[in-house]
Amino acid sequence: MAQKYPLFSLETADSTQAVLKRKLSGNGTLASFTTVVAKSQTAGRGRGVSVWHDEPGKCALFSVYIPWAPKLENSFLVNQWVCHCLKSILPGSIGFKWPNDLMVGDRKLGGMLIENHWSGGGIKSSIIGIGLNVLKPERFLERAISLEELGLDIDADEVIKEILYCFESQLGTVQNKTLLHRRYADMLWGKDDFKSYRLANGTEIQAKVTGTDQQGRLILEDRSGKTTPFDIDAVKWIDPYQKS
Repeated sequence: MAQKYPLFSLETADSTQAVLKRKLSGNGTLASFTTVVAKSQTAGRGRGVSVWHDEPGKCALFSVYIPWAPKLENSFLVNQWVCHCLKSILPGSIGFKWPNDLMVGDRKLGGMLIENHWSGGGIKSSIIGIGLNVLKPERFLERAISLEELGLDIDADEVIKEILYCFESQLGTVQNKTLLHRRYADMLWGKDDFKSYRLANGTEIQAKVTGTDQQGRLILEDRSGKTTPFDIDAVKWIDPYQKS
């Protein structure tokens, strides 16, 4: 996996995100596209308190540091840009479940964790963590799905190499808001049918996704036709595979 940017390949890490953050903290800065890859994580993170589960060697697990010049005006641009890049190289059956999961139907393929660094009213750099199920796990996980099960004959290192190449080649598109909005909307999961969601107050509703607003809030349409924007943590999809 020879690259022209610094790449640290580890057998095991607490999380690639944590390793890269420690490198950034210790050095003060890093070269563009500095990347940490691990075959397995002992404390892989999703958003908030979520935990990423993996089997060694069967997942693409990496975090990459990207400085932005000029600075970006909001975090939603980074999220849209990552989705734009992934849509360019992943199978069309994969959708993006706001705010951070990659899905095929109701099964999870992977997710992303983005941490932005602000300075002077703009985002100067981001650490983007990606986790993807590449090979089918030995233990049966009802909710999970892998690229192998989608018919792709590829290993984890090849997946990481392709994504990093796409990130690098698409760097300039982060300023193309029209393109990013369209590609993000195309990839949004949950638009085709009504699904169950739980609001922050505990109320359950049936709704489908209609898009996102300029602030990056998810817009849901309920069965009466009413549309409402929701901030992160204000609404959560009720996973039919998760035991209550």
